[in-house]
Amino acid sequence: MIIPIDKLLTYNKNRYIFSRAIMEAVEKIGNMKAFPEDETKWSVVPNILKLMLNNDIKFIHNEEAEKEQ
Repeated sequence: MIIPIDKLLTYNKNRYIFSRAIMEAVEKIGNMKAFPEDETKWSVVPNILKLMLNNDIKFIHNEEAEKEQ
């Protein structure tokens, strides 16, 4: 299975921000070196989810930029 279910279930931070970061990362898969090039590359969202849960892809949430909008 691609998604590490144990890490997903124990994720204790803001899941909305995490989901938004995943959606942003899906648009940038062409620039990712960690994205798989084998037969699993067709399943984009599960691969991005796995990479983010394993901390292969990091995202930084800036609350000040969000408050300005």
